[in-house]
Amino acid sequence: MIFDFDDWQQEHDCRRELERLKEINPKFVVTLFAVPSKITLDMSVWYENHNEWVELAVHGWTHEPNTECENWTYEQCKEVITKSFIKHDFVKGFKAPGWQISDGCYKALLEEGFWVADQHYNDDRRPKDLPVYHVGENSYHGHTWDCGCNNGIYEDWENIVKKVKEADNFKFISEIIHETNVLQKVQPKD
Repeated sequence: MIFDFDDWQQEHDCRRELERLKEINPKFVVTLFAVPSKITLDMSVWYENHNEWVELAVHGWTHEPNTECENWTYEQCKEVITKSFIKHDFVKGFKAPGWQISDGCYKALLEEGFWVADQHYNDDRRPKDLPVYHVGENSYHGHTWDCGCNNGIYEDWENIVKKVKEADNFKFISEIIHETNVLQKVQPKD
């Protein structure tokens, strides 16, 4: 089972809820799409102490507006990636706020060895060599707050707890990306 939550930042800090999910099922792991400019030192320290079951991936820079990456240039995306890694220990994963991403972002992510969480409607414009994660059957995509999408950690708590209790294994998105890439390299080409 893959769990991911968007918008982890000071204003939407759900550390207690995440720790509770870990208590409910000790196998629980989660990928948090975090807003780098809005993570406090306290949050960074917490992450460093819990990174065996929490991974952070980049989710824009300020998340303002909700479509901030829609018009980013290649240079802007490279700058955000650099600033993010100076500030925090992220995995090389990225999701654009509001799922709106520019071609310049795709190019920068590909060059920097990132994977991207993305929607199928971008399949024809995303570089073919850029590893991609799509929310699937054996996954739960939510938000670290109740944003009106009906998948906020508080508003959907009972459903999330049920899924965590029922799951017998968990994976980070970065693990799925790695496994998929290994499988693609092993598969014979026609």
